[in-house]
Amino acid sequence: MKKLTYSLLALVVLGYFPLVAHSSAVEIPKRISDVERITVSELQQLQAKEPVLIIDTRAPGQWIRAKDKIPGAVRIVSHDDVKQLKKDFAPDHAIVTYCT
Repeated sequence: MKKLTYSLLALVVLGYFPLVAHSSAVEIPKRISDVERITVSELQQLQAKEPVLIIDTRAPGQWIRAKDKIPGAVRIVSHDDVKQLKKDFAPDHAIVTYCT
């Protein structure tokens, strides 16, 4: 299996997912280069410490053709999905987004 790199792509997600915007404890990156990247093992370490919301940000066609998918990862397909996630998760909940 090829090495996948996961990243906290808040810039991409926050356009549709302003979940952390109200939390003063969370700093929202201003540029993509400010977004922290993590490895698979770092993700696993984070998951061992706290619950993590994993969002698959791949385009629909890429997602359909993908052989590798992270179990439990969610896809945001509609604005209703965003609303539901905002209800289900606290503003300071750890979020990891990924694509290949």
